[in-house]
Amino acid sequence: MSPTRRGQRRRANPLCRRSDVVRAWTTLVLGACLVFGAPAAGLGAGWSAYVHNKAAAAEQAASKHRVRAELTQDSPKALPSAEGFGGDEKYRVPVRWTTAGTGFRSGVALVPAGLERGDHTYVWLDSQGRVTAPPKPDADIWLAAFAIGAGAAVVSAVAVVIVRLAIRRAADRHRMAEWEQEWALVGPKWSGHRA
Repeated sequence: MSPTRRGQRRRANPLCRRSDVVRAWTTLVLGACLVFGAPAAGLGAGWSAYVHNKAAAAEQAASKHRVRAELTQDSPKALPSAEGFGGDEKYRVPVRWTTAGTGFRSGVALVPAGLERGDHTYVWLDSQGRVTAPPKPDADIWLAAFAIGAGAAVVSAVAVVIVRLAIRRAADRHRMAEWEQEWALVGPKWSGHRA
């Protein structure tokens, strides 16, 4: 049987209701939305977050500058960990630095564990000369963009599945109502009972 005749037979099938056709088409459209739309939503949201965070980081970096500072106290030693000693621990320690025209300035900065008094480190200062956090690194910007993009893709996929379930439920109710209407007409003829 040729595909054309098969398609004509399917459309001429008296058991195929309009609700079945609507359900099949919505399944196809929502499937395409799931396959193409959810990743596109994730990519768009992730890229938008990256652009926004990159611009914010550039603005922050423009208002900050890095100076070499000297510790005025010892930094606590690194705590033992499963991998041994050392790690990424940082502690708040008083530091001082020189500035053009004003001489020495001091503040408290996060420095790596194990540094001793007199050791040098770099600290970031804001436009008023106060110690501040360093600008956000590119890796953090990409990680945030990935997380937002993945979240948007998941939310889009869940929304498509919820819409699919709602349409399926409505189509099933409509199909059952059609079957009951037709059975009310045909049933008494087949059973010999009148309602």
